[in-house]
Amino acid sequence: MKHEGLRTYRLKDNPLEKKFADRWRNMNRREGLGHGQLAYMLADDPNRPGGEVTERDAQVAATVIQWLGSHVGQCFLESVQPKHRRDI
Repeated sequence: MKHEGLRTYRLKDNPLEKKFADRWRNMNRREGLGHGQLAYMLADDPNRPGGEVTERDAQVAATVIQWLGSHVGQCFLESVQPKHRRDI
C-alpha cells in the first residue's frame, strides 16, 4: 500500500512538507515489523490491526500529514499549540 498524498509534486519545492510526508511513509512501512501507524489508528481493536485500512484511507491520511508540513498547515499547528500549552 502506498502512503502518498495527492500533491506529491509539491515535495520538491517544500522541504518541510517532504519531511512530514517521508516520516509518515516510514511510519507506515511494514517490512516484517507488523502493521504501520495508520493500521493501528484505524483498527477496531488498536492492539490487533486487521486490515481495515483502504488505499483511500492511506491517501487521505498522507495528504493531511503532508499538508501539516505546508505553510498553511504550520499556521494551523501554531494556532493550536500555544492554546494547548496554556491549558495544561
